[in-house]
Amino acid sequence: MDLTLGSPVESLLLLRGGFVQDTGGNWVFVVDSEGSYANWRDICAGRRNNRYVEVIDGLQQGDRVITSSYRQMSDMHLGQ
Repeated sequence: MDLTLGSPVESLLLLRGGFVQDTGGNWVFVVDSEGSYANWRDICAGRRNNRYVEVIDGLQQGDRVITSSYRQMSDMHLGQ
């Protein structure tokens, strides 16, 4: 997806879900390739709008991320 703010920039974007409110956009749960489990991963979020969060670092295109609320899973993140 292209995000244009001034000049065109190619960016990695996540849908802005409940995870943003729960984590401040500082970490996400990334699902493994088999879909069996998820691990937390620190990310660096950039620009945001009401639909998307730009990911500057910590994810690669194709990573599957849980974007729903983490409220019930917050004790699974050791950094909390």
